[in-house]
Amino acid sequence: MSMSLELVVARGTARSLINGSASSSYEMVISLHKTLMLEGDAVLAAELLDFAASMDFSEIEESEDH
Repeated sequence: MSMSLELVVARGTARSLINGSASSSYEMVISLHKTLMLEGDAVLAAELLDFAASMDFSEIEESEDH
C-alpha cells in the first residue's frame, strides 16, 4: 500500500500533536482531521478529534485574536 506525501505529513503531524511534542491551533487540528478522513485514516482522525476536544478553549480564542 502506497501513501501520498500529504497523508504521511498529516499522520506525522497528528501523532506529534497527540503525543504533546508539537503545538498547534484549533484550525490546524481540524484541517488535519479533514485530510486524514479524505485519505482514509479514520482511526487517527478520531484520535485527533479527541485531542481537539481536550484543547484549552482560552488558547483557541487568543489565537483567533491575533
